[in-house]
Amino acid sequence: MLKPLLRNIFHIVFQPRRFNHKCMVRLAGKTRDKKILELASGKLHKGKYYYSVKNYFDSNNEFIQSDIKEEYGHRIIDATTMEFKDEFDIVLCMNLLEHVYGFQLAVSNIYEALKNNGMAVIIVPVFYPLHDEPYDFWRFTEHSLRKILHRFSINRIQCHGIRQYTFAYYVEAIKRD
Repeated sequence: MLKPLLRNIFHIVFQPRRFNHKCMVRLAGKTRDKKILELASGKLHKGKYYYSVKNYFDSNNEFIQSDIKEEYGHRIIDATTMEFKDEFDIVLCMNLLEHVYGFQLAVSNIYEALKNNGMAVIIVPVFYPLHDEPYDFWRFTEHSLRKILHRFSINRIQCHGIRQYTFAYYVEAIKRD
């Protein structure tokens, strides 16, 4: 009972979803005719896919929603075992990496899944309550993100909050062969 209350207070005060929303609206507004893979699209919440950003993107994009849980109704794709090769223009990996124990394998698979000049969009929490336990493994800093994304060219890295007390990071990383 106390955990959901504290989480709701955290969301009201620090507004992490607003940050995610603003980043996705900006990206979606300039995205046309792309093949997009969304990892961890999530479950239905109050009658809609609350965690998916599919509706932000114009319908002229090919948008594939996925998750590792069959009951969520999306294509089953695990970032640590997917074997796509040069297939997507954009891979969205939002609020997922902290739940992947083998995050470096997931990042490598995202890199392989992208076409040359394709973009990985990664959002990760930093200062955020533990959630989805026991599968909440990591918190990444700007420095660790740059290290694990070393094969990419970082196009944009933006923090939510002030730099020393960041709540989340938004990263656009470009695949360059």
